[in-house]
Amino acid sequence: MTTHLVIGDPHCTPHASNERFTWAGRMAKDIGADKIICMGDFASMDSLSSWDRGKKSFQGRRYRKDIGHAHQALELFNNAMGNHKAEMHMTLGNHEDRIDRMVEDNPELEGAISIDDLKYPDYGWNEYTYRYPVIIDGVHYSHNFPSGIMGSAISGENIARTLLNKNKVSSTVGHCHLLDYAVGAYPTGKKIMGLSAGCYLTHKESYAYNTQRMWWSGLIVKRNVKGGEYDIEIVNVKEVKRRYGRPSK
Repeated sequence: MTTHLVIGDPHCTPHASNERFTWAGRMAKDIGADKIICMGDFASMDSLSSWDRGKKSFQGRRYRKDIGHAHQALELFNNAMGNHKAEMHMTLGNHEDRIDRMVEDNPELEGAISIDDLKYPDYGWNEYTYRYPVIIDGVHYSHNFPSGIMGSAISGENIARTLLNKNKVSSTVGHCHLLDYAVGAYPTGKKIMGLSAGCYLTHKESYAYNTQRMWWSGLIVKRNVKGGEYDIEIVNVKEVKRRYGRPSK
């Protein structure tokens, strides 16, 4: 049985400090995480946003700045883990997918920009295609799970229960930034667990307006993970900072 550290959407962005990645790396080492799973949207890729392009808030954004800030966050995380070794898994999110969508809409950019620019594997992460799950110790991890004919992401206030009802397996997602947890059981007594892992932010996102009050930010520890079952510990970002925001010795 293993210990997983789950990192909800971190949305690394040049307009926010990367110090939280140092805290997360220290926590991974402290708890002896065997496997680390980031739920996607590690890089926010603000320069490729379409919702506020042309507005005042868009001024100053640059693709290379986004990429460089993500590299800094990845390096801070690894440095904070020190000599601790863990499997690291990155499920790509819709914000990383902004790169592919930009190339799709602007074919002349093919070869000029790519998700490979983020260099996740170079920093030790196993990388998984957006919306394709990876199964780790019986838990299906994906940034989100598509549902219905149109492939819309499973969402809603009771997303964890919906994940169980639709997927019929233990499933963990990011994307909606909400914290939600549910447990179901087969007639055999085997448990299946649904989890929406919140996010991992210390900054405000302007696009969220007043809905950010509903988000949960922090890190999640799954212990004794086996066959999709686990014991869960939820640590909010303020507590993560209190425990691991100390200066390096």
